[in-house]
Amino acid sequence: MNPLILRLETMLEAGSDNLLLRFGLGKAYADVQQYDRAIAHLERAVLHDAMHSGAWFWLGRAQYALGRFDEAETTLDRAMLVASRNKDRQTVNMAKVFLRRARSGALPVHGAAPSAT
Repeated sequence: MNPLILRLETMLEAGSDNLLLRFGLGKAYADVQQYDRAIAHLERAVLHDAMHSGAWFWLGRAQYALGRFDEAETTLDRAMLVASRNKDRQTVNMAKVFLRRARSGALPVHGAAPSAT
């Protein structure tokens, strides 16, 4: 298992549960293409802080990677809204890319994490 995931899962099992832990786990699982696990942690991350634009973006990106385009569209719309309110232009721009892909139903390439380019 990925050493970062192992450390973060150990912290979670020890009773730690917060935004950064859930976001870190979600992002780490997305990085190794375990999107179902990523989604579970990122959904908890946005419950901890609904104004965390990165958590919304990665949640939408994981949904997109699994072909859950309707969910990804809703989530990425939310990511753009939150990022705009936070003046987070980079997340707005990345969310736009994946939002376009989700709306077109463009399938991600399996075996490779979808890029923002």
